[in-house]
Amino acid sequence: MNQTSNPPESGMNAQGQFHMANFDDHDAQLMAHYSTTVCFTITDELDRVNVWQTTIPSLALSWPFLRHGLLALSAMHYSLACPVDRQIYFADSARRHLSIALELYIPHVQATSAESCAALFAFATIVPAVCYSFLQAIDTELVGDDLINQFLYIWNYLSGPKAVAQEARQWIHQSEVASLVSLKRLENIIPNLAHEPRTALQTLLVQCQPRYQDPFSEGEDTSTGWQQQEALPDRFGYYKHAIEMLSNAFPTSTGQPAQLGAVIGWPVFTSQAFLDLIRSKDPLALAILAHYGKALHAFSGFW
Repeated sequence: MNQTSNPPESGMNAQGQFHMANFDDHDAQLMAHYSTTVCFTITDELDRVNVWQTTIPSLALSWPFLRHGLLALSAMHYSLACPVDRQIYFADSARRHLSIALELYIPHVQATSAESCAALFAFATIVPAVCYSFLQAIDTELVGDDLINQFLYIWNYLSGPKAVAQEARQWIHQSEVASLVSLKRLENIIPNLAHEPRTALQTLLVQCQPRYQDPFSEGEDTSTGWQQQEALPDRFGYYKHAIEMLSNAFPTSTGQPAQLGAVIGWPVFTSQAFLDLIRSKDPLALAILAHYGKALHAFSGFW
C-alpha cells in the first residue's frame, strides 16, 4: 500500500476540492436528489445516516470516482421512481456515471493509501446497490442461468468493500467512515424469526442435512447403517452457515425488521466455498439462493 496518494488534480482547487460549478444541471439535480432522498435509503441504522448524507458527499468533492458513483446511485434511484418515459434516460445516465467511476476507481484501489481508503471503501460499498438496481430495472424477466450469472456478477463487486477493509483496516478505522466498517455481528436468529421465514429456513436446514444411502437400494434414505454420501457431509457446513447468516435478512417474531446491511451483504457473510456451490449450480445452494431472493424482494421499497 502507498503511504501517500493525492486526489486527481483535474477540476480541483488548491485545497483538493471539486468545484460545484463543475456539475451540469443534470448532475446537480442528481446530487441534490442524493442528499435529500437517496442517502436515507442506503442504511436503516440512524447513526450512519449522517455519514451518508454529509461525510460521503464531502469526500466525493475530492475524489471524482466517488462523485460519479454517487451520481450513478442517484440516477438509478430516479429511474426506479420516475415516470416510465423517463426511466431509460436516468438508467443510461447511471450507466455512464458508473462506467466513468469504475475507470477512475481501479488505479486508486491498486494503490490504496491513507488518503484514499475512506473514499475507496465508500465507493466499493455503493457499487453493489447500483448493480442490484440495474438488475431490478431490466425489462425482460431473468430466469435460470441468466439470473444466477447476474447475481454472481454483482457479488464480484461485493468483495470490494471487504478487500479494501482488509487492505487498509487501520487507516479506515481512523477515518471519517469508521462507523461503516463496524458491522453488527451476525448470528443465527432462526428461532427468533417470524413464523413464515422461520419455518422456511428450518425446512431448508433439514433438507441440507447429510443423508445416508443403501448402496444397493434405489436411492432410499435410512437413518443408520448405510454409507455416507460423498460431499454432502462436507457441504452441510457451508449450507448451514449460509442459512444462518440469511436469517438476519428476515423480520423477527417481535416485529424487529430485517437488517438492510445483512440483506445486501449476505454473500460476503457466507463462505467462498458456498458461492462456488452456487456457481456450480448445486441444487441445495440454489434453493438457499431462492430464499435470498425473497429477502431482497422485501426491500424493493428501498430500491
